[in-house]
Amino acid sequence: MISLNYHQRNTQAVKVILSELYATWSTSDEGAFDIQKVLEEILNAAHLTNKSGHVDGGQAQHRYASRLDDRDDNCQKELRALEVSSSHHTDPNVVSQPLSPKRSTSPPPSSPGQMRRRLSDEYQRTPSPVQTPRFFGVDELDYPHRAGSPGCIAPASPSASSHVKPVVDPMAPVPHVSNNSGATVSPPAAHSLGDLSLDTIINAAMVSGDVFTSIETVTNGSVSQSQRFVHSSGSFALTPPENVRRATYNDIPTFYGKAEMRGALHAISETEEEALRSFFAIKGSALNRKLLSGSTLPIDSTKTVRKGQFGKLCQDVFNIPTWMKNALFRRIAAAAGVSESAALTYEQISSYYYNVFGPLTVNRRLFELIRGDSNNEYLTLQEFKDMVRYLVDSHPGLEFLKQPEFQEYYCRTVAIRIMYSLERQQNGQVRWFAFDRSDLPEVMKELDEKDVNLVLQYFSYEHFYVLYCKFWELDTDRDQLVGFDDLCKYGQNSICPSVIKRVVEGSGRPLSSGKSEKLDFEDFVYFCLSEEDKNNSPAVYYWFKVLDVDGDGILSGYELYEFYRENHQRFLEFSESPEGDLSYADMMCQMIDMMGFSLSKENQFGLTLSDLRACPTPSNFFNMVFNAQKFILFEHRDPFAEHQQKMRPEKTDWDRFARAEYDRMASEAQ
Repeated sequence: MISLNYHQRNTQAVKVILSELYATWSTSDEGAFDIQKVLEEILNAAHLTNKSGHVDGGQAQHRYASRLDDRDDNCQKELRALEVSSSHHTDPNVVSQPLSPKRSTSPPPSSPGQMRRRLSDEYQRTPSPVQTPRFFGVDELDYPHRAGSPGCIAPASPSASSHVKPVVDPMAPVPHVSNNSGATVSPPAAHSLGDLSLDTIINAAMVSGDVFTSIETVTNGSVSQSQRFVHSSGSFALTPPENVRRATYNDIPTFYGKAEMRGALHAISETEEEALRSFFAIKGSALNRKLLSGSTLPIDSTKTVRKGQFGKLCQDVFNIPTWMKNALFRRIAAAAGVSESAALTYEQISSYYYNVFGPLTVNRRLFELIRGDSNNEYLTLQEFKDMVRYLVDSHPGLEFLKQPEFQEYYCRTVAIRIMYSLERQQNGQVRWFAFDRSDLPEVMKELDEKDVNLVLQYFSYEHFYVLYCKFWELDTDRDQLVGFDDLCKYGQNSICPSVIKRVVEGSGRPLSSGKSEKLDFEDFVYFCLSEEDKNNSPAVYYWFKVLDVDGDGILSGYELYEFYRENHQRFLEFSESPEGDLSYADMMCQMIDMMGFSLSKENQFGLTLSDLRACPTPSNFFNMVFNAQKFILFEHRDPFAEHQQKMRPEKTDWDRFARAEYDRMASEAQ
């Protein structure tokens, strides 16, 4: 028999009262009024106790039964009423018998204002979950792991978990139980506990008894016998509280299989099927009679569709942009074994839809159209150029591109921009996962409804014009190549020559020109996009490779200092006080504090690619190293003007640069 002394019982009683008051306040709309009423009764009782003084030693001994050597029969009965006896070898299959109403182990429940103190002794309480009386709503307040994961797994053996105290959520609902005859068991007192048994199968202790019933229940006089599962590992009860929303089947995240990851659908869209049948349905009064009778639409097998009439089917049935209709018509004609000049029938189109494109997602359909007849699992630059060719041939906003030379440069520029944004680490390939997660499919759909210049991503003619004119300005000898001297003139000589030297050597990206230290148009587009918008991921990778002289994947202080020495003279030219000292250490400390870098790492000192990609604005760091002009503009920026720029449609640094350059070129041309 393990019980509590007088002070321990007072502490436990206070914890029980506080936990019940908290539960009432958090679960009841009128809990504040009930709590105020109970507190007033407790204060009145305490005030009366202080007036009456302390009770004598004999009365206190009889009231609290703090010693076991008291031989009074009435006290022995009260002591036995609080005993909860069990052993480590309790049979989990044996159900504890309910107590008889005639031999109740506790007095009738008392009102909150006259709460009876429980008897206790001077022995220490053991932490075993099968040998200690449980105080639901109290013991769990003693342990910081009360908020542990509900899915915590405890050892299956009772002896293995004897050192862990079970924890019960005081907010959890308590189910009512009945005895074998179906009658409700007589309720014990508000503080009493029934027999405890350990279920070794589910590894949880089941305790019968009430759990300090709520204030409203005690006030109304209705107390019910209850039963609760307590996990022996010290986690919450198995049943969540009522005020916590339970998880449903819809809350389980979707786990995609191999088919879904490759862009396959579980079922073909009914809307697309209906659009296909409606397009080839027989028109007229016969169709109206069929609709009234509830039959399916009759198909006109003699109806054919040519390439110029394929736009509606392309958009309504296959759900792809209409400017890709020629590519889709060519694929269906090749699958049917007919020429592109021939017309397609319902059987040929429906066969291709149900067998090829119907089970695929829209993004996967676009991926397959762009890939064409290639067996590769990725898209290349040439395939993107062929895709843009369909746009130039069919989009009304590009009818002014009559000259083949400009058409070729436009298709090439758009393809390079797509490859620049979607490829991984400059491998020249765009695989399905990168294509599916990019914004390219949505941008392709927007071209059907908007002007080409309103779509700033990839297809903007104004952006193409800026890139082409910038390259034309630097290529003074018109050999379609840009060398070191030409590239140093970019941005009014704002970039350090040492960095330009690394660029023309192919450090930032392997040169596609095929000539040493010469950049063709594709190489220049990569350079220009990376220079004007250093915050995007491809630009960070580009400039990181340029600054990483030894190629060890770390930008050391020595490497950065070598580039900063040239930029230091430019800082002094733009500085308001040229006599001031802009040391490398001070500038680097400013960048470290601004970006949140950590130079001190295990076995290495420097910046990695992941450090730069984790920064929201790595452009400031790169400008500090090799472009003093842009760094000074950032230091003296106008916050109000910057806010006005963010309100405009141009959201990136490249969009704002292209808009300013296009307006400048347009004004100079007038």
